[in-house]
Amino acid sequence: MTAIPPSPPLYDLKGKSVLLINPEWKVQEDNIWKSVASCYPSIGLAMIAAYLEHCGACVQILDLQAVPDPDPFAGLSRPDWIGISSTTVLADSAYHTCEAARTQWPGIPVIFGGVHPTILPHEVLEKFPDCYLLRGESEHSMAALVAGEPPETVKGTALLRDGQYWEHPECDLIENLNDLPMPAYHLLPMKHYRPPLGGALRQPCMSIFSTRGCPGNCTFCNSALSKKLRFLSADRVIKEIQLLTKQYGIREVSFYDDSFCADRQRVRKICKNLIEQNIRITWSCMSRVNFADEETLAWMKRAGCHMICYGVESSSPDILRTIRKGINLNKVRSAVEMTKKSGIRTRLSFMYGNPGETRETMQQTLDFALSVDPDLVQFNITTPYPGTEMYEQAEQQGLMLTHDWRKYDLYNVVMKVPGLEPQEILDFYHTSYRRFFMRPGYLFKQAFFFMTHPLMLFHSIAKLIPFLFKLQKNQ
Repeated sequence: MTAIPPSPPLYDLKGKSVLLINPEWKVQEDNIWKSVASCYPSIGLAMIAAYLEHCGACVQILDLQAVPDPDPFAGLSRPDWIGISSTTVLADSAYHTCEAARTQWPGIPVIFGGVHPTILPHEVLEKFPDCYLLRGESEHSMAALVAGEPPETVKGTALLRDGQYWEHPECDLIENLNDLPMPAYHLLPMKHYRPPLGGALRQPCMSIFSTRGCPGNCTFCNSALSKKLRFLSADRVIKEIQLLTKQYGIREVSFYDDSFCADRQRVRKICKNLIEQNIRITWSCMSRVNFADEETLAWMKRAGCHMICYGVESSSPDILRTIRKGINLNKVRSAVEMTKKSGIRTRLSFMYGNPGETRETMQQTLDFALSVDPDLVQFNITTPYPGTEMYEQAEQQGLMLTHDWRKYDLYNVVMKVPGLEPQEILDFYHTSYRRFFMRPGYLFKQAFFFMTHPLMLFHSIAKLIPFLFKLQKNQ
C-alpha cells in the first residue's frame, strides 16, 4: 500500500491557537433511545482540526457530547479563535455554548459551522451579529479566516456588515478528499465513544466517514449539502483503519457514510486489502438497497462486515414516491435476502409521519418490517430538517408544529400530518417497537446470537435492560 500524504498547507498558521467545540446533546428522558444510542465524535470537526494542525496551528477539541461538563472552559488556555459546529438538534446547545465561551473569554472571534448554520445563517447571525459563519465544507475556509484573510475573499463566509447580511457567493467543495489529512483522533476523548446497542460485535469501536455527498434525492434529507458524491480511495481508507487499530486499539469500525456501497469496485478493493493485509477488524456500514449484490456482499463478509443498515422509510409505494426514496419493496426484500444469505446481519430503518401517512400506511410499514424480519430495526418519527424540500413544503402549508430545534430528534412529532393526531403517530411508534422486539421468536433468536457472542452481550447488557423496560413502560 502506498502512503498518501496530504497536500501542502495553503496557509501558515504557526503561532495561532484554535478551540473547536462539539456542543452537548441532552436527550429527552422518555426517548427510548436515550440509553442505547451511540456516541461517536464529530468527524467533520476532527477533519477541520487536522487541517488546521497541518497548517501549523495549535488546536484543541472540546467534545461536550462525549464528556459533558458544567464548566467546560475551566483549565483551558485562552485561544485565538473558537469554532462551534452544530446540527439542527444541537443548535440551542451551540448558542448556549457560545454565550458561555464569550463570558469566559470576551472578545475572542467565534466561527459557527455545520449543517444548521449552513442552512439558517440568518438565525445564527441575528443571535451573534459579530460572529463569522462558514457554510459548506470548511477545512480551507476556516484556515483562511484564522490566517487573517479578508472574509470577502473566503468561500462559504457569511456575516453581518452594518446590520446587513452578506455572504460569499460560493461554498467550498473539496474535490479530492485524499488531499486532506486524516481526522485528528489524537485530539478526541477516544475512550468515551460507544456504539449503539447491538451495533458492534467488538469494542472499542469508532466511526469512519469515507465519502462526502449522497447519490440520493430524498425530500427529508439534508445530509448531502453537496449532491456530488466523492470518495476517499481504498488505500486511504485502509491507512485510516490501520491508524485506529495500531494507535488506539480499535477493534471495530462503523462506516457512517450514507451510501458506503455506492462504488462497488472501491468496496471490493477495501475488502481485498483488509484480507490481504490481515487487518482483523469487524465492521458495519450503511447503504442503499439498490447497491446490494451477491459478489460484493461475499467480499464484505470475508473482510469482517457483520451488519448493514438499509434505509427503507415506508412500505407504502405512494409515500416512497412522494419522498423520492428511489426504491421499491421488491428491491428491499431482495437486498435483505441477499445480505442474510451472505451471513451479514441486517438493520432496517423506517419513519412514521411522512406526508400522506395514514393509520393504514403505518400498519403496512410495521407488517412489512415484521415479514422481512431484519435482525434489528429502527423506527423514527419523520423529522423534516431546515433546508430540506419536505421542510420547505411543510412551512408553506403551515404544517410545522414547532421550531424548537431541541425536538428535532427523530422522536418528537414536529410536522402535522393531515388526518392523524401527533399522539397517534407517537403511540404507533411505541407500539411498533414493542411488536417487533418483544416477539418470543425474535427474543429467542437474539438470545442465541448473544450466547454465541458473549463479549457483545457483556457490552450491551447495561443498555438492554433499560431499553426493554421503556418498551414495557410505554404500553
